[in-house]
Amino acid sequence: MEPRASGAPNAARISEIRMIALGLIHTKSEEISCWPYIQELNALKRRPLSVPWLEAMIMLAVIGRVRPSRVYGFLNKLRDRRRKHGDIDLFDRFEAMIRAYLAPENLTNHSYTRPVFADLDHGRLWAHVSDLIGALGAQGYTAFLNSGTLLGVVRDQRLIAHDDDIDLAVLLQAQSEKDAAAEWRALKDQLIAKGLFDHDTHRDPAIYKLKPLDGTQIDLFPAWVQGDQVFVYPHTHGELSAVDVLPLQPCAVTGHAVPANPAKMLSLNYGPEWEVPDPLFKFPWAAANARFAPFLERLAP
Repeated sequence: MEPRASGAPNAARISEIRMIALGLIHTKSEEISCWPYIQELNALKRRPLSVPWLEAMIMLAVIGRVRPSRVYGFLNKLRDRRRKHGDIDLFDRFEAMIRAYLAPENLTNHSYTRPVFADLDHGRLWAHVSDLIGALGAQGYTAFLNSGTLLGVVRDQRLIAHDDDIDLAVLLQAQSEKDAAAEWRALKDQLIAKGLFDHDTHRDPAIYKLKPLDGTQIDLFPAWVQGDQVFVYPHTHGELSAVDVLPLQPCAVTGHAVPANPAKMLSLNYGPEWEVPDPLFKFPWAAANARFAPFLERLAP
């Protein structure tokens, strides 16, 4: 069946597109382009997003291997809808179907194809991280484990099985937002000069991509102390004091530096229930970028 021209919101048409996507999932057919249906669904979108709309969009995006981060967000919304109506088991079956369809590929917040830590040699990864942290140290910078990597070593005592990248933060010497932005820009040139910067995957001026290993990306985030307030893009905007982070302490799992009170930082980053694993956690980037807007504006070319 060919896509119809989009028009007014139509629950019957959304359900029809959902059934088309479901058929493609079950038959694993790749003969039909998903983009016309995705475009039609976008034209039919009305908030709050309905369960049929969410399921249809998720399936079509997965079939086309597009917008993995958006899929994560939609899965989160779908889970919330199902939980609210007391039928979380329907969500569990839907997610299992999606994962089975993709196997042996993995859906992550970043990709459908990058390897996850459950399938990788952690020893090689940590050795690579050690080399990068050492190279930063040789430039006079101290780096510490951050975000998902910090969460893994604190909560799971290892890298999170379904995660696919390493997160580091580097403590800048700057003591103001203005100086931090200038130092961060200057650091990029140093990383390039030392062959540590990954041009192929770099997209965001606030997140530097370091030399990867075996398809695993290494993300470097800026951090600085201003007065008694700590800033770590994108999750900590002065909510922690210096004693919450400094002095850095060695991680019991890896020996690499972590904040003095990692639980406080993890609670800010992942919420008060950070100790409960949530493979579909979605960081609120829009709100975080709004808080860091003055800093981000200073990074613009």
